Amino acid sequence: MKSGKVGYWKKLVKCNDKITYVVKSQMPTLGKSEKREKKSMPTPEKKKRQNLRRCAENLFYLMLSNFKPGDLNLAFTYPAGTVMTQEQGKEMFRKFIRLYIDYCRKNGYKPNYIYNTEISPRGAVHHHAVLHRHVLMKIDKNEVDDLQIIEQLWHSVSGGHVQKGNSLYADYDWYELAWYLVDRTKHGKYPDTHVKGERRYNAAHGMKRPEITYEYIDADRWYAPRAPKGWYVDKSSIRSGADEITGGNFVKYMIRRE
Repeated sequence: MKSGKVGYWKKLVKCNDKITYVVKSQMPTLGKSEKREKKSMPTPEKKKRQNLRRCAENLFYLMLSNFKPGDLNLAFTYPAGTVMTQEQGKEMFRKFIRLYIDYCRKNGYKPNYIYNTEISPRGAVHHHAVLHRHVLMKIDKNEVDDLQIIEQLWHSVSGGHVQKGNSLYADYDWYELAWYLVDRTKHGKYPDTHVKGERRYNAAHGMKRPEITYEYIDADRWYAPRAPKGWYVDKSSIRSGADEITGGNFVKYMIRRE
């Protein structure tokens, strides 16, 4: 097999003025031998995982670009015994979203949202959503946010409840949440109910999109993650490994402005 110098691609995902995500990945040169090319062909399962990973990463970038720590990660459920199809559930949640948009606009908020619709292994339709947390007032030095309003809006549409879940983590480590929202199997625990061609998540129109740039680096290795002056590497965000499709090594990490 013919050998040669292997370069790598550097991708910068600028999410906002204080957060940029860095991806460095090798693209190994495949040999000209027919046998080698045949071995390198990815299996359908690997392609499926790769597509899922890309979807999760794109959602992660979108979240970093539009939300902040403390924003709401919620689950929306229906009264016990409710029977409906996934399509009926989607329409029900769209009604809630329309009410939520009206509520945000009346109060001067930008109605950003991300949500999906799922069916549990027992057949129960439910929804997951990431929404902004707005502080409405302070009572006895305690902050009161709009979660109560969100609960009222959902109950008025469905009769159901909102499970509080968690707020978005302060360290911006939201990749696993993004994966959770796009992966119906929950890391292989459940059957895959995703329908081919169906959106894995829905997002509000007009949300800020990250600025993505690529640069080819003519070198066969990279050094430990570094950040430019005024920035620092978030060490908890560093992930590395080898790509299942290309076999090339990669490293991914977040840099943040001080």
